[in-house]
Order: sequence, then structure tokens, then C-alpha cells
Amino acid sequence: MKIVKNINEFPELSYPIISVGRFDGVHMGHQKLLVRMKLLAAENNGQVVVVSFDPGPEEVLYEKSKDEVKLLNTIEEKAELLEKQGVDYFVVIPFSLAFSRTTSFDFVKSILVDKLSVKRYVMGFANQYGYGRDGDFLLMNKLAKKYDFIVNEVAMQDFRKLGISSVRIRKYLTEGNISAANKFLGYKYQMSGIVVKGNQIGRSIGYPTANIDVKERYKHKLMPAGVYVVQVKINKELFYGMANIGYRPTVKISKHDLTAEVNIFYFDRDIYGKYISICFLEKIREEQKFDSMDLLKQQLKKDKEQAYSFVEQIDKN
Repeated sequence: MKIVKNINEFPELSYPIISVGRFDGVHMGHQKLLVRMKLLAAENNGQVVVVSFDPGPEEVLYEKSKDEVKLLNTIEEKAELLEKQGVDYFVVIPFSLAFSRTTSFDFVKSILVDKLSVKRYVMGFANQYGYGRDGDFLLMNKLAKKYDFIVNEVAMQDFRKLGISSVRIRKYLTEGNISAANKFLGYKYQMSGIVVKGNQIGRSIGYPTANIDVKERYKHKLMPAGVYVVQVKINKELFYGMANIGYRPTVKISKHDLTAEVNIFYFDRDIYGKYISICFLEKIREEQKFDSMDLLKQQLKKDKEQAYSFVEQIDKN
């Protein structure tokens, strides 16, 4: 998959099939749309093109809440997921206040037609676009006739009955319902990054952890604090473990930044500098502050027993 960050450098394609949106989570609903695009590409010897925005509209339009915006993916994760779904080109448009004032007519003419040379545009009937979100399916059809491209609707009724949406998935994650979130995503929700050296506190109490530097990378990604049963990917190998996502309130440090640390079961290797992924399977409990390290150690023992029990059930099935 080719990632295009400057729309002026988008190549001339034989038959671009385009869809525009946030694609937050690249969940089962998005995947249905992408399947339709791939079928159209196969029928027309075309190319699947997804267009999205970075930063997102919320981060630009709502200044007071820009640091509170929580999405399902980073832009890098979104790119990886789209590539797995068979997308040929991922166009990332920088969203700005000026761009937010692009009318629906200008969006179609200046972006879809002039810059991307659209041949087919794939969208849901309820999709909206342009300044004030005044563009809809009916207008897109009207403009398609004017500019000589075809609009294909993806009916989302079946998914609406099940409630599949980025909003619903975020709600499940916030509530700790990991299995429901993973079902709607169609994959295991995860965090990834380079293993960095921590303060060794986990090792000192018998629970050594691999620490991932996430405080900037995951600034706008949703991952509620807590203790989780996880699957850990290291290269092509898979392991189980328990992870703590949060701010380590029990540890006496000057600044409590967001951290992700995982105790990998039956594992004793040096993986500093390695890229690993933590895939979430089940939430054990909320993050909490303990009055002493001994009490934390006692709780970690209970957490590990619960995590082991969950993993044993997976192995049986």
C-alpha cells in the first residue's frame, strides 16, 4: 500500500475507486465497505483509494478539548489496518481550519475530481461531507453526473441493527467490555511500540515488565486505565501476559505520565529496543492506588491467577 501525505503528489491511476472518512478503528462496518471497493476494483482493473484526515476534525475545530480527543487508532495503526484489508492507496489530508471551510461542491470538484481523478466513489447513504456537513448521497449523485464518475452506495442496515460503530466500540472499551469491542472491530484491540527501560519496580517485587513508551504516540488513542489479560506479539511469536495501562498511582514519582507495561508469562529474554504489540483480551480490574508496595504485590498475585485462568480457558477452546 502506498501512503500519500501530499495530495498534489497523488499519481495518475487507471481507475481510482475512492472512499473518504475517518475510518476510526477500521471496524467490521468499514471492512464491509472495503470489500465492496475491492470487488469494484477487480471488475474494473482499478485501485482502492481511502482518504482520511490527520489531525482529525475534532482536534482542530474544538480547541478546548483537543487533548481529550480519544480515537481507536493512531494514524500509523490505521494505515497498517487498511493495508491488511487490501487498500492500494491511503491518502492523508492535513485537516485545518481553512480546510474545514471547504464546501461540499468544492470538496468534490477540487479534491475528488481535480486531485484524485475519481472514477467511482463509494459511500453510505447517510454519509455527510463539506462545510456544515451539507453534502449527502443525493448531492454526490448529482455532482457525479456533472463530472462523469459513478457513485456506489454501501447499505449499512445490517450493521446498524447490530450497532456496529466507532462510537459503540469506544463505549465498550471504556466500560471494559473487551470481547464485545474486539467482536465489532474484527480483530484484537492493541497498542504497539518499542520496549524501553523502566524504573525496574516491577522486577523488584517479582513481576518484571516490558515497558512501551506511549505517552506521546498514544496521546489521542482510547485505552482506559486498568489491568488486562493480553496477548503479546514479538516478531512472529505470540505470548500471553497481563498488562497495566495507566499512571502508576502507587509508585512515588514526580510526574505520572501514561504508561503501558506488560508482564509476559513464562518469558525471560532481553527485548529492550524490540517492537512489540499488546493485544487486549479481557479487563481484570481498574487501576488503583495501594497504600504500600506489599499490598500491590498481593494484588498482582491475584491478578496473575485470574489471568492464568482466562488463558487456560482459551487453550481449552
